[in-house]
Amino acid sequence: MNELKLVADHVILALPLIGAYALFGLGIVVIYRASRVLNLAHGAMVMLPGYIAYSAAPRVGPALGLLVGILSGGVLGVLVERLVVRRLRPISQTAQTVGTVAVFAVLVALAAKVWGTEVLPGVTVVPRHAYQVGVAVVSSDDLALFVVAAIASAFFFALFRFTSLGLAMRLAADNRRAAALMGIDPERTTSAAWLIAGLFAGLGGVLLAGATGLHPYINSLDVLPAFVAVLIGGLESTSGALVGSVAVGLAIGLVPSVGFIGDQEGAPQLVLAIVAFVIMALRGRKFQASDVRSALA
Repeated sequence: MNELKLVADHVILALPLIGAYALFGLGIVVIYRASRVLNLAHGAMVMLPGYIAYSAAPRVGPALGLLVGILSGGVLGVLVERLVVRRLRPISQTAQTVGTVAVFAVLVALAAKVWGTEVLPGVTVVPRHAYQVGVAVVSSDDLALFVVAAIASAFFFALFRFTSLGLAMRLAADNRRAAALMGIDPERTTSAAWLIAGLFAGLGGVLLAGATGLHPYINSLDVLPAFVAVLIGGLESTSGALVGSVAVGLAIGLVPSVGFIGDQEGAPQLVLAIVAFVIMALRGRKFQASDVRSALA
């Protein structure tokens, strides 16, 4: 009974992680589907809005500071697509991905230069309160992160499934030339995808900073588990990104409750890496089998 209660407590502690990885993972997927680019600058796009909100809040208040930070994420997404990814598109997809790595390095260095490397308090608009759940303590910032992520994810799915913009983005992602022949501007839909991904990155980044604090290196690397979640769920699957986020969040949250394994430093990351390799290997085997069957048909 005590073991089950401990597991339940760690599941509760994993909820904000699941929310954050869902926001980040959906942004990574929508960018990949729209431009076939694995955006390795996503961590910096999550980190920088937190600092912008931090700088704006003393002047305009926490609520508007939060909004400024979120909007800055959208603007940053559009700028990265227009100034880097679009210019490198004629070369190759590899060049575009390498370009996002350069953006990551520049933005992290810029944040460290402007704001330093001391941990700073993030902006929060919810009253700070801690809730005791068994042996776990959950803050109001953690709960806000999970609730907002759930609402934003529902909005994301509604946008892509029930709106003309979502349809245009899906068509342009599948076949840019065919979409252009149907009157859809692929460049505009790609920019829209980067804008939406940037807004999600800004939203998750500002909320995560409010819960954990601001640091240019730590916050930018907080997105790495979201990349694992996307690889588990599939780079082109929005629902898979959510499933992968749940798996990754639970893996990181539950491992510390598992006997002697959880006591080891780095145990959650090791277990997560093993789970990711196993799932991707099984998926690769499944794809190979389907390819063989289609070739014999």
